[in-house]
Amino acid sequence: MKLLCLSTARQNTLLACSAMILMLCLWPFRLAQAAPLLQAEAQPLLLGEFGSANLGEGDTVQYALALPLDGAYTVAFTGAGDPSDFALTIADADGSEVYNDALQSEVIVDLTAGDYLFTFTAQTAADLAFLVGIEAGSMTADSDAPGALFNGSVFVTKDVEAPLYATVTIEPSSYPQQVLVLVQGGDGDVYDVEVTSEDFDYYYTSTDESELVRFVSSGGAYQLVVSPQTGGASLQVSVFLSGPAPVLEFGVETKGVLSDANDTNTYQITVDTPGTVVLATATADDGADLTLSAGFLPDAQTWSTYGYDDEPALLEFIAPDAGVYYISLATDTETGAAYSVLVEAGDVAEALPLNLPVQGTVEAGKSKGYLVTVEEPEQFVIVILAGPADQDLDLSIAQYVDGEQTASDSAASLGAREIVGLFAEEPGSYIVQVDGAWSDGADFVIAASTGALSDLLEEAGSAPAKDAAPVESAAPDAEGNIEQWAVTAEASSQYSDDSWSAQQATGAPDTPEAGDMATAWAAASSDTQVETLVLVYARPVRPTGIEVYETYNPGAVSKIEVLDPNTDEWVVVWEGEADTAGEELAVFSPELTSLDFVTDQVRLTIDEPLIGGWNEIDAVKLIGVLE
Repeated sequence: MKLLCLSTARQNTLLACSAMILMLCLWPFRLAQAAPLLQAEAQPLLLGEFGSANLGEGDTVQYALALPLDGAYTVAFTGAGDPSDFALTIADADGSEVYNDALQSEVIVDLTAGDYLFTFTAQTAADLAFLVGIEAGSMTADSDAPGALFNGSVFVTKDVEAPLYATVTIEPSSYPQQVLVLVQGGDGDVYDVEVTSEDFDYYYTSTDESELVRFVSSGGAYQLVVSPQTGGASLQVSVFLSGPAPVLEFGVETKGVLSDANDTNTYQITVDTPGTVVLATATADDGADLTLSAGFLPDAQTWSTYGYDDEPALLEFIAPDAGVYYISLATDTETGAAYSVLVEAGDVAEALPLNLPVQGTVEAGKSKGYLVTVEEPEQFVIVILAGPADQDLDLSIAQYVDGEQTASDSAASLGAREIVGLFAEEPGSYIVQVDGAWSDGADFVIAASTGALSDLLEEAGSAPAKDAAPVESAAPDAEGNIEQWAVTAEASSQYSDDSWSAQQATGAPDTPEAGDMATAWAAASSDTQVETLVLVYARPVRPTGIEVYETYNPGAVSKIEVLDPNTDEWVVVWEGEADTAGEELAVFSPELTSLDFVTDQVRLTIDEPLIGGWNEIDAVKLIGVLE
């Protein structure tokens, strides 16, 4: 295997050898990809984007690149074989050849800005993997006048004493892909790296833990800050693009390798029919644990599951729309994992008629899906499930619009009688799932109904005033405090979009005993990273108390913040070491810092590595004074 090593042989070229972290993060990802179809027309490729192909002897593949400026460009071979297995020809827009020779580990060519055709011809059957980059761009110490970096650029400097700033511009692509910002220093140099998107998404790493920040993009501008923490003798910042995710074909098993616990492999599948049931199975060759996720973007965890103790990770979801979906695999095992993944297309989910009970059956450990169509606006959608008293069935409903989940509700009490409901502002389709993961298989009856908001208000006798305030959960006490349970929640990750989801932390406590219960929120994986749980309440109050109901492995809450509506910033009201560690079931209620504003949002920080196992939260009560 060859490292991605960029030239140190001449000035003003790509410098320094990319570290082992790049090999571990990118090499398995690229080799997992299916070969592009060989075609007469060149495939478009962005500067800094990894290209790959599986070629037979004599096969040719062409890539079209638009180079943004004059300079010395490096074509870096990143494959596992011998670069001389390929001949490389580079031609400009007029068809004039500027390079024609065997491919090397690094080919450095002086090129002017413009369009170029890169042609690779295999001298023997071999796997091609490469990228094109240039040492270019800038960073400044002035946050008001940041430098400029772009995909494919490499910035090099020395003697870094203060934070450096740059706007990173990623060229638009027709597909989402991972942006890979690689930050490397010399021996003893440690940098904090922060990336913020135009939508205020935030990504962070410290180079003593990982030199790579990765995030998904289809193009745009991002703000980069690199701050020296230790040393600062040298710095190299490189911006690469992963390219499109490899394609998985339904019914075809694919093998892959995760190099360590920081690695993620992502694939794409194409669903032709809305409502198709997708079944994904991932099995580790050596019994390592696996996290299997799916969603509308390469890093999404819209649906997620976990496999451990030699058990495969089994994921089943209903694709709400036709189109591309992404399947991702990760592991908590520090040494990584070799695995196989198989994705199959099941039946199309049945239509669930309105106002007509339907009999159904769910198999043990599986789920049964339905589609509910709402044709009128401003409708409440209610779904009721009734199954055997000795079985445990869960129920969920969700709506997806333009690839995003816009509404959801779930019920996961102990038993087989559940009810879920949503308010549908606009007509559309809803996905309903009966989950038999905790059952031996069962017959059930399910019914869906809708009701117009105006009709319900008329039945209630009168409509509330437009600006009427929501009612708190209890009357104020003698000191003016009211107590509220969260009405909605969102987490940095969740074990699934139903059981153990963030929504399980809303409302009053409903987890009857300590343990790993689906009625509490749990992160997508345990012991790996710091997680956050954001809770929203009906009434803004000045907080005087917060009670966190911890139902599994308490003691991992490390910080509590509230949102200041005046500045739209999070304010710390408690931070430290919780006193509930070691308890089986706990209510954590620390003393809070006094505030002079009201808020309706609370954010908990949960240090998962601090307390072993999943750290599950059933409910969070907000106590405060109305002002």
